[in-house]
This record gives sequence, structure tokens and C-alpha cells, in this order.
Amino acid sequence: MKTNNIEMITIGEELLCGITQDSNFFTLAQEVFSMGLKINYHQCVGDSKADIFSALTIANSRSKYVLLTGGLGPTIDDLTREVASEYFNKKLVLDIQIETQLKSIFAKRKRKYTSLNKKQALFPEGSKIIHNSIGTASGFFLTKNSTKFYFLPGVSKEFSLMSKNTFLKDLAIEKRKSNLHTFSKTLKIFGLSESEIAEKIKKVNSKNTYIGYRPYRFEVHLRLISTSNKLRDAKKENQNIEKKIRRLIGTYVYTDKNITFAEHVVSMLLKKKLKITIAESCTGGLLSDMITNVPGSSKCFDFGLVTYSNESKSNLLKIKNKTLLIHGAVSKKTVSEMVKNLNDFSSSDISIAISGIAGPSGGTNDKPVGTVFIGMSKFKNIDVKKYLLHGDRESIKLRTCLIALDRIRNELIS
Repeated sequence: MKTNNIEMITIGEELLCGITQDSNFFTLAQEVFSMGLKINYHQCVGDSKADIFSALTIANSRSKYVLLTGGLGPTIDDLTREVASEYFNKKLVLDIQIETQLKSIFAKRKRKYTSLNKKQALFPEGSKIIHNSIGTASGFFLTKNSTKFYFLPGVSKEFSLMSKNTFLKDLAIEKRKSNLHTFSKTLKIFGLSESEIAEKIKKVNSKNTYIGYRPYRFEVHLRLISTSNKLRDAKKENQNIEKKIRRLIGTYVYTDKNITFAEHVVSMLLKKKLKITIAESCTGGLLSDMITNVPGSSKCFDFGLVTYSNESKSNLLKIKNKTLLIHGAVSKKTVSEMVKNLNDFSSSDISIAISGIAGPSGGTNDKPVGTVFIGMSKFKNIDVKKYLLHGDRESIKLRTCLIALDRIRNELIS
């Protein structure tokens, strides 16, 4: 059954080859979810007439709203309008007004207008044109068997603006007309895997609430979408499910707001009027960067040091040469001295020190790649913990910073 299913079709060989990330789907999924709805199906196909035709056929069989993005450019591999012409059995016709606009754009940009560019002024006969105010590829709208099809360009900025003015606006109207109301929330979790969360909340279920899992950069985002005939009932249902989940997961849920982990930690520091100082080795300043990317962080971030070499650890942080010689740069003893000395010559309330082996080389049997020490000092109390992380260099650095943020968060909670 079609009901009110929502489907997205993204087109492009670059998406299937991994050269380009499918950011349009990510953006649209967030927009739809913020409305209390969700995308039911997502197809990604290459620049093939047969594959695009098949995708349209499948979508028509099960979805009421179908948004297709990509393949509306002027080149030979842009096939969307030709396939749409065939699928809807409507010949392509030239829109004089769109062609005039195209010629004007090319003249302003001092570029030559050719027969290839004329292709972008061709549309299936009888389709409703979706104007593009910031680019050359206008979209179009058609219906078939009660399914509404929106054809939009793949350029992210153009796609985002055009989808808001058409597809998302129509969804909002449809939602207001229906008897069902939805209320949604996202719980952001750090410190548990998908399977661990699923095990903890396996008894939490309701036919009126959809619980979706989204792994994201070592976090898990739980999406709760509750549906009822009345908005207040949907909200109450959602709140009850959230309470049950929070009771089972506890402080692993760090926020239910649309903010990053760093933004959350900075807000806690600002609320408590505390300052932080950081010394980083293997993370190369990434933690300081994450914190200082948050507006207003200057009120809580004192300074950060990247003491990558042994010399810088010795000269800047006054780490004893004997400590580095006997224990090594990646050790509990060294990180303990790093955070103690950092705390001694800073005026901050909290100090963080990090040292580790991010790889891919540099590991030993005693200290394999992924060995990380994170030290924290709060009001002179020092605590250093060892972690064994897995993954490539980038992921080890990122995960180390997230763990450090989590250490700060838990310290502020306690």
C-alpha cells in the first residue's frame, strides 16, 4: 500500500563509487524528521536509463511522495529528464522562458551558451516547472497513479532551497490535512554501541512510537517518532517512551537538543562558570578545535597546547626527561605530569592532557596502535585513564576527543 509513504531517489555514479557523499539524502531526512515524519524508502542509482526507470517504477508502486535528485545537468550522462519523458509517456518540450533565463545567466557569467545547455530548458509536456533561483537546472513536478514526483537538481544548495519551497511545503500541508499528529525527539548517546542500547531498551516498545537508531561518529542517535489522533497524546506518548529509555540508559544520553557533543560540554562549562585548559599530543589540537568552534567558548576556554614532540613536552610542560626516558611519551606517568604541570601554571578549573599512538605505525606489543592516556585535573584532583581504541588514525583521534569530552561532562554532572 502507498498510504503516505515518502521516498527519495538519488542519482549519480559518484554516489555509488563513494567519491561523493549523499548529503542531499542526509539533509532531507533531517528536515522530514523535524516535521515528525520519516523517509520510508531510499534508492540510490547510477547514471543508467534502465536503473532510473526501474527506480521510478518501484517508487510508484509503494510511495505517495517521491523526490528524485540529480541528473538534470547539460552533459551526456544527465539522463533524468529523458527517462521521465519515457516513464510518464510525455514528450520533451522547450520552455522558452527558461531558455531565455539560461541565456541571461550565461551572458552575465560571460560563458558561451551551446546546444548542450539548451537541454536544461526541456521538460516533459504538461509538467509543472520548479524554478531554480540560484542555478541553471530547474526542476519539475509530475503525478502518476496518485504518486507525486518531484525532480530536483543534485547541487546541494539548489536542492535544499528548492525542496523547502515545494516538496517539504506540500508535506506540511498534507500533514495538516490528515487526522494523524506526530511528535518527535532525538536522544544523542555516547559510550554505548547500538547493540548495547538495543539490549538495554529491548522491552521498551509501543505500536504508536517508532524508535530508530542512527550511528554517527561514535555516537548513537535514537529517533523517537510518536503518532496519535491528537497532538497532545502524541507528545505524551513520546515523553513516556523517553522517560523509560532514560531510566534504562541513564547519563549515556547527553542531550535531546540539536547540538553537538562539544556544544553541550561548552554550555555546561559556561553554566557553571568554569574554565578549561588543554594539552594535546596525538590528537594534534583536535579537541581544542572542537571546543573553540562553539560560539562563546572564549568565556570558558583558557588556552591549548599541542605538545607533539618530547622536546615540547619537556620545554613547555616541564615533563622530566627521566619520565620520558623510562616511561615514554605515551604512559600514565607522563600524562599525569602533563596534566599536573598544566594545572599548576594555568588559572583554569579543569585541565585535560592527552597522549597516545594514533597509528598506523608506532605501536609495540606493550603499547599497540590505539593506546591512549587521558588525564584530567579538576580543582587539583588528578585522574589518568588508559584506553585501547581501534580504527584508523582519524577515527582514533576523533574517538579520543569524544572520550575526553565525555570525561568532562561526567565530571561536571557529578
